[in-house]
Amino acid sequence: MFDLVIKNGLIFFENSFVNADLAIEGEKISAIGQNLSGKKEIDAKGKWVLPGAVDAHTHFSLPFYDSIASDDFYTGSIAGAAGGVTTFIDFTAQENREGLISSINRRFEEAKPAAIDYSLHACIAQFTEEVANQIKLLPDLGIMSFKIFTAYNKIGRMQNDENLYRIMELCKLHNILVTVHAENGLVIDYLTNEAEKRNELGITALRTTRPVFTESEAISRVCKFARFTGCKAHIVHISSGEGAETLEDEKINGAPVSGETCPQYLYLDDSVFDRPNGHYWGCCPPVRPLGQQDRIWNCLNNESVAMVATDHCPFNKKDKDTWGGSINRLPMGIPGIETMPELVLNGALNGKVDLGIAIKSITENPAKIFGMYPEKGSLIPGTDADIMIFDQNAEQTITQKNLHMNNDYSVYEGLKIKGKNAMTILRGKVIFDDSKGWLGEKGQGRFIKRKAPDSKFFE
Repeated sequence: MFDLVIKNGLIFFENSFVNADLAIEGEKISAIGQNLSGKKEIDAKGKWVLPGAVDAHTHFSLPFYDSIASDDFYTGSIAGAAGGVTTFIDFTAQENREGLISSINRRFEEAKPAAIDYSLHACIAQFTEEVANQIKLLPDLGIMSFKIFTAYNKIGRMQNDENLYRIMELCKLHNILVTVHAENGLVIDYLTNEAEKRNELGITALRTTRPVFTESEAISRVCKFARFTGCKAHIVHISSGEGAETLEDEKINGAPVSGETCPQYLYLDDSVFDRPNGHYWGCCPPVRPLGQQDRIWNCLNNESVAMVATDHCPFNKKDKDTWGGSINRLPMGIPGIETMPELVLNGALNGKVDLGIAIKSITENPAKIFGMYPEKGSLIPGTDADIMIFDQNAEQTITQKNLHMNNDYSVYEGLKIKGKNAMTILRGKVIFDDSKGWLGEKGQGRFIKRKAPDSKFFE
């Protein structure tokens, strides 16, 4: 008799659904079959039994001027679990010109309260010789991704082309994935300076100072560097259909690259900036003009964009309201970790994307791209029993009062969607039940040492 058996579920296994039982022994999936018995049993009749979702792009406790992102590693874990997320990847934060190891150790301390499993991207602003010399140490730490920016020159984050080339050369030597915030920072800075001269730095300025071109150009440039150096690269938070199609073209031309988008770029358009308090929707890259969204859905459906993450970085209204009418002082970022699985699966239930592709885009694919598969992102016997039980027949209206993210508004307020996460299991333990709420413990999350990325996504 097994420790726990999920009975009568529709189990997503090997790209299709099977009506079966799933057995768990300790922290691991033990078997999938018929008429299995457990000391404890959960009836999942008619519901989808999916791998726990993986959010590979979060920013917990991120500082911005005098504000700080409102979710920390514990509250963000609760929110993620409520939505079916069992693993996330956050970022280190380099201070001044320090090396990689000190920023990693500091983030390890900050992450101790995590209540779901996690990993880290090594993230830099300043590319120093100390950083260059420490890249080779990352694989032994299980940190197999290196985050850089091609924007934010004014605050010292942007890498020039020389540094981009050197970073790719070094990361290729150690099979480390270079993840890139791809926007043309110098053009954005010029357009922002011109807007400031005209006293036009309100929230609608995101349309004119960060046009779609600034993303698609940077994606193309990064892809060409990747192709020439042979370094695997991953484009984060692709916000436009044009950017997604640029990635698709570059992949066809042989660039070893993958990409992600986020729910806000699939569901929202820049008309939100015309609403009262439109600055509550401010994020970078910004949400795009109507028409870009369907093009991203198409690239998700053809798998040229392989995964969805969130760029989860929530601020409360009082923090957003410190902006003083200028995008230069607006805390950029929106909440998303809890709603991500449901929004992606709602897209499938409404015919925007193939169901199997949608499921893999939030489970298997990010786990493979970031070197955690099959322990994460699968239901293969012998792997971690990280599971989302999803009621595909439920209907709900998204509203902040029903969410668990530690902020006071939702960018999807009033959106009607199909499907709802019913239960989340982390390594064999039920940590969230839609009828009972949070059942987990602070600090139960474990750091996941990652392997090299799966090469098939970069061919």
